Amino acid sequence: MDKTESLPDDALAQILRRLPPRDLAVSRCVRKAWCVIVDGRRLLLRKMLPHAVRGLFFNYGDRARPRPRFFASPSSTRIDSDLSFLPSYGGSSTGLVDHCGGLLLHRDRRTLCVINPATRRWEDLPWEDDGCDAYLVFDPAESPHYQVFSVPR
Repeated sequence: MDKTESLPDDALAQILRRLPPRDLAVSRCVRKAWCVIVDGRRLLLRKMLPHAVRGLFFNYGDRARPRPRFFASPSSTRIDSDLSFLPSYGGSSTGLVDHCGGLLLHRDRRTLCVINPATRRWEDLPWEDDGCDAYLVFDPAESPHYQVFSVPR
């Protein structure tokens, strides 16, 4: 018998809470009970979420030509709305179709791209323009995963 099995859940949660994020994520794979504690008490999400708002993305303009821009105070960490780090980016913000929770949704002719401008990471998604609009849903307080929905026009 493992000695951690005799610990109350509250005590084990306090021990796991002290681990760095990577080790905490790995500990979820050690025992099912540990996974339940980490997920049930949202220990990992608290360590991954930012503790301050750095700025906001706004979509202004009409629906035909949305113009998302990032607004931040000068003292905050620089997060630029310039997406020139993307291989398929043409230098115009007209391909930005949605944003949510700090992530951007960019569309060109054949692909959708979910972009995190703070980390400069992106993920290409297959997309065929079949008369549908794409929408991004992301709430980092609920889950580290995003969803992209296709809604008919």
